[in-house]
Amino acid sequence: MRQFTFCISAMLVLGLATLPSQSFTKRSSNKVDPSIHTTTKPGVNHRHITTDVKDLFTLPNAEKILGEPAHLADSSSTVPGVASKTSVNDSVLPIKRTASAYRCAYEANAEDTKTGRTGKVYFLIEKYPNISSAMTVYSYYKRSNETHPGFKEFHDLADEGWTGNSPVSIYMRKGNKIVGVKMNKMTSKTSTDGFNEVVKNVAAAL
Repeated sequence: MRQFTFCISAMLVLGLATLPSQSFTKRSSNKVDPSIHTTTKPGVNHRHITTDVKDLFTLPNAEKILGEPAHLADSSSTVPGVASKTSVNDSVLPIKRTASAYRCAYEANAEDTKTGRTGKVYFLIEKYPNISSAMTVYSYYKRSNETHPGFKEFHDLADEGWTGNSPVSIYMRKGNKIVGVKMNKMTSKTSTDGFNEVVKNVAAAL
């Protein structure tokens, strides 16, 4: 497998784009459906290892990307049969309703004095009942983002995926799961190395 490298040019244009088909809004709920989990593929003589989605993207992960202390600004989850309140009513909405999903946002504790921005990073995972459903939704997401700045596909970290640089983001499908990580309002403290490391760890845990 070739080494994954996420190249980001200096002084990126910093927009307020959302992860494909999902937007994150301030909500007080921090509840996570305990049925949403991901299981790694076992090797020879290895047990299945189940990971709670809350552990896929944690505060330490966010702080590694933001480069400074942060806090959980928002989190929510949905169960199969119930789409997120922020889910766009698009052609794949009926399929998205079959998925379990978890989304969260972490925000830096203070405004960056050099840029006047407060860093924020978003995470999303959707788990579908089968691979074909995940492939259909992923393909729709990809088509909707192919013209965005810095769009680039990859096939090493996951079965398929793409990166973008305005904002800095990654979206990937591995089996029946779709994951998105998006960096918004980058600051002078934002770590692209931290972003790459966290993304690789998340992909490995799927």
